Amino acid sequence: MFVPATRPVHEEQLVFKGLKQGLTLFVPERDTFGHWLEVLERQLNQAKGFFQGGAILVELGERQLTPDELAGLKKVLAQYRIRIKGFNPVLRKKNNPRSEKRPPASTGVLLVKGTVRNGQRLENEGDIVVKGDLNPGGELVATGDIIVLGALRGIAHAGAGGNVKAEIIAFTLAPVQLRIAHIFSRAPEERKGRQGPEIAYIKGEKIVVERL
Repeated sequence: MFVPATRPVHEEQLVFKGLKQGLTLFVPERDTFGHWLEVLERQLNQAKGFFQGGAILVELGERQLTPDELAGLKKVLAQYRIRIKGFNPVLRKKNNPRSEKRPPASTGVLLVKGTVRNGQRLENEGDIVVKGDLNPGGELVATGDIIVLGALRGIAHAGAGGNVKAEIIAFTLAPVQLRIAHIFSRAPEERKGRQGPEIAYIKGEKIVVERL
């Protein structure tokens, strides 16, 4: 009998997205809610205060929480001084996302106070501004621009959905990978560790980097 492989708990990550309604935690409908509480607690512990003191929305899909499950969620969040603003309705894409030709409109700015660490992935329908660093293993995805007021050493994808006018700006630009719309780029070895604010944007069919 074929048994599908499952990922160990310690390798799984819950997704936090910055939507126009606010920062939203997405909880998958597969597996038990208790399983995802374990993942969430480990993830928040690794974040080292990244989300502390904030308020979030929770997206559960069609999952219905029992009183005990809701109490468990609040207990985990309370350890990091995070409160629940509300629960979002089901968010579904009715069409294949690859069929989307028009760049999505920016809906706001996600301001991140602190460093985005290894294993963290943040998405926003709009711009992302990080008041800190983007470490290797961290990832930012925005439909608009990405601005890092520190060192960008992870993966940054601006213009997600096809916005070729998007830009990536950082004080130190030494990424694992840059992507703007559909175009990828990696930093050459000689650029890594270079100091001074720089901007990356699409020119022709490639990403160019210039000093600001």
